[in-house]
Amino acid sequence: MARIHFIVKETAKMRYRDQARREGKSLGEWFREAAEEKLASARPRRFTVEELREFAAKCDAMHPPGAREPDWKEIKKVIMDSKIAGLGNI
Repeated sequence: MARIHFIVKETAKMRYRDQARREGKSLGEWFREAAEEKLASARPRRFTVEELREFAAKCDAMHPPGAREPDWKEIKKVIMDSKIAGLGNI
């Protein structure tokens, strides 16, 4: 096992220690769990094939049958029109 040392203000250490005690953990255990939670939240979520299929089905259900997406030329015109309209609000 490896050790990690870092510097914190005494008041911060007391807050961390007190919270760890409230949770029934050692300070080291509390820090390890906090670090693991931080890492887990930073990882991109992996979707299952079934979740992707459900998402695609929901997207398809939002549009009437036979509806088409606008082509790039139409999209650029909508963006430009929006920019020009927004200039009048400045």
